[in-house]
Amino acid sequence: YIATPKTKGDSESTALHIVSPYIEGKEVIELVLPMTKDPAILEQAWNDGAKCIMEYLDQGKNVAFITLGDPSLFSTFMYVFRPVRAAGYAWEIVPGVTAPSAAAAKLGIGLADGKENIAILAATTDLENVERTIDNHDNTVLMKGAGKWEAIAEILKKKGLTEKTAAAERCTMEGERLFPDINEMPEDLSYFLTAIIRKGL
Repeated sequence: YIATPKTKGDSESTALHIVSPYIEGKEVIELVLPMTKDPAILEQAWNDGAKCIMEYLDQGKNVAFITLGDPSLFSTFMYVFRPVRAAGYAWEIVPGVTAPSAAAAKLGIGLADGKENIAILAATTDLENVERTIDNHDNTVLMKGAGKWEAIAEILKKKGLTEKTAAAERCTMEGERLFPDINEMPEDLSYFLTAIIRKGL
């Protein structure tokens, strides 16, 4: 069985769209996991998803939860997985290609060299945290930053890092766009945006 996350009942799962050619004949379990900051709603959705999966496992079925990128990095998977693991079920996590790795490969740049340190941050956090993270690391990867990109671009400009930043949108997916020069980035950016800031370049 294939378990797939959806943000709301009538939305299409991006992960399911990607793997659909490879899972013909498999039954799909759709888990509605809302995009909200309400911790009570989120925890209930995660627990409901885990309970649903465990009901299949109790029947002796195998369930594969599909997700974008790597399941250990900013992935909804982990929230659903932890109750399943805690309940004692057999499990295996298959690593994937992270958005930072994919973006670096597409842009032809490294994430860190030699003794450089690197931070990976969801740019949905407050801008003070974004700025502090950039200040305290040699290199910084900002994920999911489209909604705040105008403000982030101003921070980069203020710090003289515009020319040391590159970005990829919808990396490895349909509609992929690469921005070696972030001055050329348009306003219609999608949620799937990854920016790489390298002070040493």
